[in-house]
Formats: sequence, structure tokens, C-alpha cells
Amino acid sequence: MIEFYQLEQLLTIAREGTLSKAAEVLLISQPALTRSMQRLEEELGIKLFNRKKNKIELNQNGKLAVELFEKLLNEKEQIISTLQAYNRSQFEINIGSCAPAPIWGLKHVLTKQYPDMQIHDVLDSHEDVLLNGLKNYEFSIIVLNHPIDDSHYECVKLFEENLFLSVPPAHPLALFKDISFDDLNGESVLLLSRIGFWNEICQKVIPQSHLLFQEDGQVFNELIKASALPNFRSDITMLTDEREKENRVAIPIINDEAHVTYYAIYDKNNKKLFAFLQEAMKNINWKEVTHD
Repeated sequence: MIEFYQLEQLLTIAREGTLSKAAEVLLISQPALTRSMQRLEEELGIKLFNRKKNKIELNQNGKLAVELFEKLLNEKEQIISTLQAYNRSQFEINIGSCAPAPIWGLKHVLTKQYPDMQIHDVLDSHEDVLLNGLKNYEFSIIVLNHPIDDSHYECVKLFEENLFLSVPPAHPLALFKDISFDDLNGESVLLLSRIGFWNEICQKVIPQSHLLFQEDGQVFNELIKASALPNFRSDITMLTDEREKENRVAIPIINDEAHVTYYAIYDKNNKKLFAFLQEAMKNINWKEVTHD
């Protein structure tokens, strides 16, 4: 029977170029490696090497075998990773989201519903990363800013989030009842770095603005208190942190890009696990939700 270690040995020989170098890398003797390759050839029923005096090299069969077995070994690693992720999914809930607010909300309601389960989260604005992670069981549930139509998954509406501009009362823009991104283009604006797809929206719609990114949330809040610089807030963040209302005027942004609806997507096999979710999110008290 062909063993995976034999395939790995064959690939090592191809990579290192000689039996002696491959044996050194594999930490086995050269005669042991030679015998292992002979057994592999017997199992396959073909010759993989051209053998000459004091020299051995892959023949055309061997080169094709290396190409095919490399794919097989890569698939083996992916299968193992998927199985391990699936096993973890039975004991923990992993959230992948395109924005932070859905993570806050989901962690809040899931912790209440399943206090004994571990809940982890990943913020990533790349949709393909989230969808692939869901497919490979890296995520139990993901959140996108649009629905998807796929027979393997449930897709349910969670909630809406709307973007505002936050400025001190003395700021010239504070007189606006509402505002557009065109009104902001060219302004210097404070922006948190980890806000998912909102970062990409801001860079796209106000390309001439100087966006002052801050990694640290505490530093970000201190800068808001100490400066007159505008910053973006949402109706969700203003509910979850009352301090954000202090000495600031929140002006609604009228552009379509400033208004988003979030959708939870999960495997239909997990329908029972997340059946409560839509109703729970509809009745969530955002003032109780933390940003942890």
C-alpha cells in the first residue's frame, strides 16, 4: 500500500535534486530512502527513476508522479484542515463579518443563547475570504452587506446601519441638517482603521480627503475630544457608546453608500443553531452591547 510519507519523500528528492541531499533533509539514511522508493515503484507498477552508476534521476514517469502527488498532498492538507475546522464548529461559534457592528450584535445575542459555547470573531472586508471560510467550516456564520442566493446556505436579514458625520457644534458643517460625501471631499477626517468595508467606502467616495487612520480606539476617542476634526459614526455606534454624543453634532449622510443592510449567512445544517437569530437581532437593545 502506498503511504503518504513515500509521496513526501519523492517530492523531496525532486526538490533537492539528489538522493543524498533528500536523505539529509528527511533525516534518514540514503539506503533507507532508496528502499522506500523501490517499494513505491513496486506498488505503482512503474519505474520512476533512471538509474545509472553512482547516479539516479527522475524519468518522465517520475516527473509526472511528482506533479500529481504534489496536488494530492495539498488536497490532503486541505481535507485535514476542513475536518479539524468542522470538529471545532461543533464546540464553538466562529463569526466572520465585513463590519464590526454585526460582530458586536451577534456576540451579544449568541452569548446569551449559548453561554457554554466559545465564540470567536474575524473582521474581514474581503467577501471571498468570508465565503471560502464558511465553505471550509472556518466560520460558523458570516455577515455580508448584501444577500446571496445559494441553495446550501440560509441568508437572513439582521439589521441596518447608517453613517453619520460627527463634528463639534462650532464646526462650519454643524449647521447642515444633512450632508453628502461631496460636501466632505477635501476635508481631513478622523477614521478608525478596523471598520471593515466602511474603510473602503470612505476611501472611494471622498478620494481627495485626508483620512487620518487610527489603530487604537482609545487614542481615537481622545483625538475626538481634543480636536475639531470631523469623524464618522453610525447610529449603532452612537447607541452602544453614549460618550460619542458628548460635545458632538451627528449629521446624517444622504448618499446610498452610507446606508447598509447586513445579512447573516450560514450552512442550512446549522439552521437549528441560528433559528432564533433574526428575532433576537430585531429585539436587541444596542445600549447593552459592548465593543469587545
